Amino acid sequence: MVAPAQEAAAVGTKKPWGKFAAAAAVLVVLVVALIGSVFYLRSRQAAALTTKDTILIADFVNTTGDNVFDGTLKKALAVDLEQSPYLNVLSEGKVQQTLALMGKPSDTRVTPEIAREICQRSGVKALITGSIASVGNQYMVTLAAINASSNDTLGEVQDRAASKEQVLKALDSTASQMRQKLGESLASIQKFDKPLEQATTSSLEALKSYSVGDQKHAIGDDLNAAPFYKRAVELDPNFAMAYARLAVVYSNFGQMGVSKPYLDKAFELKDRASEPERLYITAHYYSDNGQLEKGIAAYELYKQTYPREITPYVNLGVTYYALGEFDKALANAQEAMRVDPDESRGYGTAAQAYEGLNRPEEAKAVLLAGLQRNPGFAFLHDNLASIAYAQGNLAEMEKQDTFLHDQPDLEMNLNTRHGDIAASHGQIQKAREFYEKGRQVAQRLQLKDSEATFLGAEAYALAMFGDSKQAIETCNSALARAPSFGARGYVAQVLALAGENRKALELASLEANERPDDTVTLAVYVPAKQATVALNTGDSKKALELMKPALSYDKATTISLYIRGMAYLKSGDGADAAAEFQKILVLSNYAPTDLLMPFARLGLARAYAMQGDAAKAKSAYQDVLGLWKDADPGLPMVSQVKAEYAKLH
Repeated sequence: MVAPAQEAAAVGTKKPWGKFAAAAAVLVVLVVALIGSVFYLRSRQAAALTTKDTILIADFVNTTGDNVFDGTLKKALAVDLEQSPYLNVLSEGKVQQTLALMGKPSDTRVTPEIAREICQRSGVKALITGSIASVGNQYMVTLAAINASSNDTLGEVQDRAASKEQVLKALDSTASQMRQKLGESLASIQKFDKPLEQATTSSLEALKSYSVGDQKHAIGDDLNAAPFYKRAVELDPNFAMAYARLAVVYSNFGQMGVSKPYLDKAFELKDRASEPERLYITAHYYSDNGQLEKGIAAYELYKQTYPREITPYVNLGVTYYALGEFDKALANAQEAMRVDPDESRGYGTAAQAYEGLNRPEEAKAVLLAGLQRNPGFAFLHDNLASIAYAQGNLAEMEKQDTFLHDQPDLEMNLNTRHGDIAASHGQIQKAREFYEKGRQVAQRLQLKDSEATFLGAEAYALAMFGDSKQAIETCNSALARAPSFGARGYVAQVLALAGENRKALELASLEANERPDDTVTLAVYVPAKQATVALNTGDSKKALELMKPALSYDKATTISLYIRGMAYLKSGDGADAAAEFQKILVLSNYAPTDLLMPFARLGLARAYAMQGDAAKAKSAYQDVLGLWKDADPGLPMVSQVKAEYAKLH
């Protein structure tokens, strides 16, 4: 990077002339030295920042008349300062939440006056203000750090850019100097100080579009953020973090077929990102591609390097949650809430971990604490609705549902939950109506993978209740809409349950070939499909052998536990079958609307009958038939269960 004095020399200065000029120059030097000494003393008196302090970046004052700098330089400065493990920059999401509490729109310009109020409300120690001005054909970039409570100046730096294209370099220079003035060691700055052109993009226009996308992403408006990220990569095809954001946005909506190419591209370009962004991309890449060990290791490194960044804690929590390691999930979620108590993801992940640990009251308490912190955390109402259903409080569930209609992703969740509830009770027609509502939302938003998933859910219910022909037709319709990895994997399992063996095995083989490094896919999901086909052909021994690799990973994967339970049942081992079905029922708070909950009870009834325990078998059968008392007429599975129950008398 070029220091200010060097940059000035590069731009060019006029030589002094004559005795008067020389005397004037000496006077200027003396005055500057005096001012500098006063400024030095004042800066020395102002308290330096510590690693526990937070800084806020205000919007730049732009007097150039060129709006490409509006919002762009603030984002660039944030990227630059966030490289530092020493400094803690207040997140865009927290800024927008505070603006809402102040009664201001989320896109309000953060002027120094507004910034000071945000600092007071959020306990921020220092405020960074910036400006850019035209100086002839050049640009002057100025940064100042101010103690938010005392108004003392902690540091002020500036640099010149010879052209518009050099502005990011000038900002780099000022940011590095500011980091040192704020107390960061030179060794730390040298280690974590990738130039902005390498850390983000050399295109101001691309950075501007990206910054708008991030503003929307910060408030959960991912669908409207996506076009701005797309525009950013159009303007700069090497913009790694814009690809990463697109991957995450589409992944959040379950569009894995759309997400993966963006994530692959981000990973390819990860060295063109700042250190926290490189860690973010790397961890997402390994985790989202199912490389568990590498993904967990990458998130752990991310945590160690940037311990005040919430993302690695949350994503580790989600990873452990999916593996059924609920204690580890909770520990990471609690750390996430400690690191950033104003971020919603920590509360949601903690609640899910509590649900997995069968501690629903604590789950409710943490969700309510999150909503008290910020009523705008709407998705937490979805968790509360799920807990209410698990506790049999349908009125409370309906109350929580009223908060979920304004956001399309939450509306899809609502329709999924109600469809699953109806399906669990054998009300297939009602379930199909909810799934169709959800599918229509997905269709309107052009989310093809979600469309396919709703059709897959419908087919799943049909297959489990014995309508294999209709289930297979619905699966084919789902595949026609979205033949991507995620949709195919789900549909392949349903096809296996419906007895479409050849197609299920073909899709399972394709799944394994596409994801050769995906731990859970290869150990759990592909074997579950193959084992289901083995059971369809009467080979329970082969099914059990196929399911052995899943034992290390399927504590919370109900389909895997169910297939293993069915394999034990068909091999005549009632005791081991009962143990597997019990494992599913233990997850009733974790997955209360899971279609396999009543089928696990049915498996348990059959396992008890196999062991000769008629009393327990009758009780379990009664539980199942009680759930299905309002089932659609004529369902083959319901008729079969009634016949099995009658034989016990």
